[in-house]
Amino acid sequence: MSHRSDPMVPILGTAVTVLVIGAAIFVFYPAYRQWSARDAVAVVGHPPSPTEAVPVWVCRTEPGVALLLDAGAPDDPAVAGALAARFRGGVDHFLRLSVYNFSGPDPFALPLPAAGFTSPEGGFSALPAIASLEGELTPKEMVVLRGLGGSTVLEVPRGRRGQALLVIKGDPAARTAFVSGGLTFTRRMVTREMLAAWQAEPDLKAFEDL
Repeated sequence: MSHRSDPMVPILGTAVTVLVIGAAIFVFYPAYRQWSARDAVAVVGHPPSPTEAVPVWVCRTEPGVALLLDAGAPDDPAVAGALAARFRGGVDHFLRLSVYNFSGPDPFALPLPAAGFTSPEGGFSALPAIASLEGELTPKEMVVLRGLGGSTVLEVPRGRRGQALLVIKGDPAARTAFVSGGLTFTRRMVTREMLAAWQAEPDLKAFEDL
């Protein structure tokens, strides 16, 4: 007598195989995704080295006052992107102008030039953010900008710190100086660690070492 195979056997076998593979994917794929995401963050989001040298621009012409320019964007990338879209001609980089009034006039007043700060190398000027915006700001945008230091005159009481946001087209790293009127900000290369330490505990004497 010839043996006839049951047609349900291969179908059931295939179904079981699919079920096992599906269960394995269901169990192990989420874990793989989490592992790969952690790995990607570890590589792509690796923080910069504290010993990396970065450019800053210092101005020491005002007695008792430390003036510093450094590359500083809003901490929230969404805020930075939203603001960047509002600047005339676009913006490539933000600069942060910080004023530390140790023993200067009370208050120390620094008008921000509408024409911006120029460089010996030429190129685009570093412009006050408040003077470079297109269109009328919404109340929320104005609050954000003021919180970042958007103003035309920077007034800093003695013993306090103030800052203003500047914008510039092109990478400012190669600029040897930024100049406006009697103010000259000269480039220095310092480590991130040194800059962060001084900003955390500003000291006029230590400012001479930047």
